[in-house]
This record gives sequence, structure tokens and C-alpha cells, in this order.
Amino acid sequence: MILIQIFLIVGFLVLLVWLITNPSSYQMRALTKIFAILFFIIAIITVIFPDTTNDIAHWFGVARGADLLLYILTMAFIFGMFSSYIQEKRLQKRIVILARKIAIIETDQRNIDKSK
Repeated sequence: MILIQIFLIVGFLVLLVWLITNPSSYQMRALTKIFAILFFIIAIITVIFPDTTNDIAHWFGVARGADLLLYILTMAFIFGMFSSYIQEKRLQKRIVILARKIAIIETDQRNIDKSK
């Protein structure tokens, strides 16, 4: 094994453990965790057997494994950005609902104070 392979494998394993044990990770959905675990397993396998990316790339009709990885990372980035956008829109809707409820409660409280 080449030294860089050992560093990459250890790095992937550290990130995987951090992902699973992170206290804020309870907010992540189970499917996201499963995909993350699969990603780290595939990353470790490609570090141990670097020629497999070329073989898989040829199977998909791509010239090099590095190109295939770039395409996959581009798709993952776009998916991540889209997911973040959707989540942001959901949170904005929740904030609007909460702000309206607070405004109603404050208005009711003012009306009660005036009537006293």
C-alpha cells in the first residue's frame, strides 16, 4: 500500500466516525446517513484499488476514472445545493408562520392590557 492510500483511508474513516457520532447529526435523515456511509465505503475501496475507477468509468462509457469522479461530484454538489435550497424555503415558511403567531399573541396581549 502507498502512504497516501493509508492517509486517505484514515481520513475517510475519521470523517465517517465524526458523521455518525456528531451530536447535531440527529437532524440528518437516515437515508442521508446511509448514502454517506456508502460514499465512504466506496471512497476507501477506490483508494485501495485505484484502477477500479477506470474500469467502472469504461463500463459507463467515460474515458477516465477521474472524469467519472468529477461527473459524480458535480451531480452530488448540484443535489446538495438543491436540497439546501428546498430546506431554506421550508424554514422561511416556518419563520413566517411563527412571526404571524407572535404578532397575533402580542396584539391580543395589548388588547387585554388596554381593557384593564
